[in-house]
Amino acid sequence: MNTRSLDLEASSSQYAYITDANQTGLDITGDFTIEFWLKLETLPPAGTTYFFVSKDDGSTPSRGFGVWMSTNDKKIKCYYFQNNTTLTEAAVGTAFTIDDVGVWKHIAVAVDVSAKTFNFYINGSSVSSTLTASNATSVQNSAGDFAIGNVDGQYDTSHNTDGLIDEVRVWNDIRTSTEIADNYQKELTGGESNLVGYWKLNNNYLDKTANGNDLTAVNSPVFS
Repeated sequence: MNTRSLDLEASSSQYAYITDANQTGLDITGDFTIEFWLKLETLPPAGTTYFFVSKDDGSTPSRGFGVWMSTNDKKIKCYYFQNNTTLTEAAVGTAFTIDDVGVWKHIAVAVDVSAKTFNFYINGSSVSSTLTASNATSVQNSAGDFAIGNVDGQYDTSHNTDGLIDEVRVWNDIRTSTEIADNYQKELTGGESNLVGYWKLNNNYLDKTANGNDLTAVNSPVFS
């Protein structure tokens, strides 16, 4: 049973990652779904962004995909790049507020890349979203690291998440609303079809899928 979560302190530039050279199955170029539990400790302060899950080098020459929140509007967003400049992105309709800080929420987004549609879910229920950019119809195979709590790790410390993250799942298909609602409060085995990365973050950084995408921690985050 999962009784722990990864506690990331933005002030200490903490995150976890696996390099592009060492990962298997995370070079997604088509449809995908990302899920995780999140408990923010603060909202992003001025001049910062929180990157929760990403496979993106953070700049040129190889952008990928990710889920993040900006200081400007405090909305969960998901994006993918077709090339270094061609982007499709959507934002959840309702911003996070101070009332959401310190509260566990399950975040999921299922993305139909060619159709440029994003289905967001919070605590298993569908929520509205709005396209903010809509030019990309495929996902570039990014040379960036896969990271939890940052974007490519080495890029910019202003992108570190301040909060707790747990049960991170990456799929290379579009999870249905039923699949998300039925499973977001359950632990998986890691052998589910189309699950390419699954980190329970229960006192370790192991990937529970056969891909073995075990993470490396940076700046000594703790398990809460």
